[in-house]
Amino acid sequence: MTENSFAFRLKELLEHQKLTLQAVATVLGISRTAVHKWTRGGEIDYDNLRKLASFLKVNWIWLRYGDEALQDAQHVEVQDLPMTDVRRKYTAEIMESEARMKLAQESAGIVNWEWNLITDEVSYSANVEAVYGWPVRRNEDFWCHLHPDDVNALQAIYRECVAEGKGYEFDFRIFHPNGEQRWITSRATSLQDASGRSVKMVGISLDSTERKRVEDELRQSEERFRAIFELAGGALAYIGLDGQWQRVNQPLCELLGYSAEELAGLTFQELTHPDDLSANLAQVQRLLDGQETVSTMEKRFRRKDGSTIWVKVRTSVQRNPRDGSPEHMISVYDDITALRAERQALEARVEELEQQLRALKG
Repeated sequence: MTENSFAFRLKELLEHQKLTLQAVATVLGISRTAVHKWTRGGEIDYDNLRKLASFLKVNWIWLRYGDEALQDAQHVEVQDLPMTDVRRKYTAEIMESEARMKLAQESAGIVNWEWNLITDEVSYSANVEAVYGWPVRRNEDFWCHLHPDDVNALQAIYRECVAEGKGYEFDFRIFHPNGEQRWITSRATSLQDASGRSVKMVGISLDSTERKRVEDELRQSEERFRAIFELAGGALAYIGLDGQWQRVNQPLCELLGYSAEELAGLTFQELTHPDDLSANLAQVQRLLDGQETVSTMEKRFRRKDGSTIWVKVRTSVQRNPRDGSPEHMISVYDDITALRAERQALEARVEELEQQLRALKG
């Protein structure tokens, strides 16, 4: 730190005026850490520079750049640029566009925020209290209301984003004054200066409590369905419109001799006996076309060990509730191999007895 530096002049002024870092931070509405960074050579933004110079009762140009810069500035004539119709129209359009964007975002419950990594100063849109439940003027106002389990995770993400200059998306929990817990989805990215150093983070946040509730209900519903699917006594399968085994339960795996992972790479067409495939595909097409709601047929499957089994298949089509288009098929399989054998044996015995009866009559 040289004598002709902002940090040196600041430290000298603080010592001369017997001011603490905390006293400066309180007046400027920032953290003590930010002031400490300035005394160690850290960058200061224009707004805080003007506030600091006013508080210390010194010229801001001298404070930031020194005697020579101040002398040069005192000999420069100010050039006023005229407000032309083009500039006036352009400025009005920008202000109108920003006003519309701000209104739309706040109406949608979207909070805009910025974090100056140099000064540690934060700024939030006016609707932050409506969304977070609390006003946020400093970083400390934010972290103290988060769920303890989310603080370390979010801080680690911040450190990674600042170090690597990238963005993030994260869901965290925050407590409102009445003790209610709300979910907030935050998306942000870091901005870098010409040297590649991260100097600011900008982001948006919105209340995602309702989305989380719906996701939890869907997950619980899925878990209940999975339990029913696995505990069902019969062999069940979800089958894609192309015949792919999308989901199978353990009884079906045992019936066919394949694991669920192996079946995921196969289609029902590959396991259906060639002599039964044509009739099977025709029946599936009638289902997809809406000519039938439930189809039943008996056919043969080839198991993994090469043996053939007979099954009775009952199939229906799950359709999109909005447009009625087919999404997948649901099939239930019953092993009727033994039943078929008994029936064939009975039919053969009946034929034998009929032949004997005809012989007696002849």
